[in-house]
Amino acid sequence: MARNVFGGTAADAAENESGGRLPNLKGRVYLTQEDPNEVKDLLDMAGNALKDGLLTDERGMIPMFQGPDGIEQMWVDFNAGRVMLTPNDIGRRLKAHTESFDPHGSKQYTDGRLDGFLAKDKNQVNLPVNTRWLGLMNTVPRPDGDTIYQSNGVATYNFALRQNGSATFYQHTNTHIPVEIRAGAEVNANAFVINGNTFANGKGPFKINWEGAIDTGGDITTRGNVNVSGTVSANNIGSARVFSGTVDPATQGVTLKPGDIWVQYGS
Repeated sequence: MARNVFGGTAADAAENESGGRLPNLKGRVYLTQEDPNEVKDLLDMAGNALKDGLLTDERGMIPMFQGPDGIEQMWVDFNAGRVMLTPNDIGRRLKAHTESFDPHGSKQYTDGRLDGFLAKDKNQVNLPVNTRWLGLMNTVPRPDGDTIYQSNGVATYNFALRQNGSATFYQHTNTHIPVEIRAGAEVNANAFVINGNTFANGKGPFKINWEGAIDTGGDITTRGNVNVSGTVSANNIGSARVFSGTVDPATQGVTLKPGDIWVQYGS
């Protein structure tokens, strides 16, 4: 810590009890009003020790001197009782303090604390390896409500992550894709994987309920049944149809086409 400068102002005069000045007089310096130990660690403005102690000048004024490191007040006694001295450079030090870049280190501390947080004008957070950036913990066994959501207005969500673990995506127009999952590299080419067989009620873990089409460039494999109410078209099927039963389909209002097959069984 730096030494503070005392004395040298119009208020720093050594006086007796009657108010008379005390020129060329040695004073005793203390750290407190009651401390019995005199302070010897005093320097003049050139940095030299005050070997003869603190002396007033010919006018009875206390000249400028430097106190011990970090001391903000001292007490001096010129045989008329102890009076307090305060540094004469408080204003200068305060001005330098307020004009410095980071006087308390608060900016450095804040920058360090916010280094891993997402700024409003950025969209990237650099995370160390094996570090979780965000964790959401429920406080009740069966929570309800939204944990995270994006909304266009009141109750108009684009995305909602529920506290019960489900996620809901909304398609507001026919130009928006609610969810798009793209496959990765050959190391892991699966874009979407659901592990599990059946739930307790016997329903499968995966369901598509949509009045549209499934468009894929790969294979669709299932160990269950494929139920189709419309037409199944494929390059290796053609337009032929297969009918089976005991009655000629032509008698049942079916218009047979070339290539149709009727497999009769029973009577």
